[in-house]
Amino acid sequence: MMTKKILIVDDEEGYRKVLLNSLTDSGYETKAVKNGFEALEEIKRQRYSIILLDVKMPGMDGIELLELIQETRFSSHAHIVIITAYTDRDIAREAVRKGAKKVITKPFSMDDIEACLGEL
Repeated sequence: MMTKKILIVDDEEGYRKVLLNSLTDSGYETKAVKNGFEALEEIKRQRYSIILLDVKMPGMDGIELLELIQETRFSSHAHIVIITAYTDRDIAREAVRKGAKKVITKPFSMDDIEACLGEL
């Protein structure tokens, strides 16, 4: 079985570290960045099978980044999972309409993340 490569995009250091450490320990190849601009640069360098993407980030929000990711030929195959602290159903609908495979609400458990990744 090929290891899934996961890019974590979240401006909150605590969430980045927890996801990075837990997913690495679970056998995934992971990289974490703190904003949409770093994510775009990383996507140009490396192909990821899954991108865990926070919605509310300074500079470029997750929905804007989702649109840009969908437009690039570098990441057209990546599964996008939105992670958000906001429970606004409009945000979730918009994210799915724009190509996200799933929306997970913060705070989440690693069991929630693992179950989601297992479905992709």
